[in-house]
Amino acid sequence: MNRKIILQQDENVLSTLTGLIESFDGMQNVYFGDLFLTNKRLFIVSNKLINVEVSLWFEGEEMGNIGHSTLIVGEHRITVRWTYKGNLLNFMKTFQQLNVSA
Repeated sequence: MNRKIILQQDENVLSTLTGLIESFDGMQNVYFGDLFLTNKRLFIVSNKLINVEVSLWFEGEEMGNIGHSTLIVGEHRITVRWTYKGNLLNFMKTFQQLNVSA
């Protein structure tokens, strides 16, 4: 994962994954790409087949409970189907810690 993302001044990357990611916000989308967890958002970057960048900001959003490999931010549900690089359990544990402190 050599992808660089533009961060806000007080934002930092907590964990990253590369793999197959499914997003649902009323419409189902499947991406192969990178999922970045920062202290402010979940950020999806997919440059395989289609170029897409999606930010799900925590501010003003309500993070829900985590079940299996699904991360919930507001109306968005992100499911990690499999990872090519990264540690999904560590990623989710970091997300849970962020969820508790939010």
